[in-house]
Amino acid sequence: MKIIYLGKELDSTKEHELITENEFGFKVDIKYTEESWYPTKKESAYNCTEVHHLWSLDYMDGASIAFESDIHSTGFTRRIDTIESVNIELSNELYDSF
Repeated sequence: MKIIYLGKELDSTKEHELITENEFGFKVDIKYTEESWYPTKKESAYNCTEVHHLWSLDYMDGASIAFESDIHSTGFTRRIDTIESVNIELSNELYDSF
């Protein structure tokens, strides 16, 4: 799995807790592997305020990454073995939903 944070690739074997106080949070683009069970192979999270890679090592029997939005009061978690890449950029607008 590849993690790109503000244009730089992070070591995906290490835990990362990425938090922003940017007014509009992060825009996160997730690309799933072809083998993943998610029917949509690309997904975006808008106004994300925290991304926590390796949040759990045993989420549904595997390591995970969590995406949270204090702006929209919601979030979700995914197993990392279903993800090909995550691209995290600063968002420049407020979206209607996460």
